[in-house]
Amino acid sequence: MNTIAGNIADFLKVYPPFDNLTFDELSVIATSIRVLALEKNETLFQINDKLHDCFYVVANGTIHLSIIADAEETLLNKCHAGDVVGLRPFFAKNNYMMTAKSHEDS
Repeated sequence: MNTIAGNIADFLKVYPPFDNLTFDELSVIATSIRVLALEKNETLFQINDKLHDCFYVVANGTIHLSIIADAEETLLNKCHAGDVVGLRPFFAKNNYMMTAKSHEDS
């Protein structure tokens, strides 16, 4: 396993649900992960965007999940290191029902 995959496995092993996996299982996952860097205020996905082929785990920074109702943006959740983002639509195979945007470099 390469160093990057090893670092990813080490990171994931402390966060649910990954903390229930063996290091070998984490290593398999870590070798198939794509790392994505977002700058502050960059959008990961928006309401009604077509489903991505993955879900996301926040490694650092903060991702804000929000909806827009009556032309007003409402913050629903702040996701920090170890939080999983985009999991519900990933399994439901639906478009996104909220917007995910980086609050800081993430």
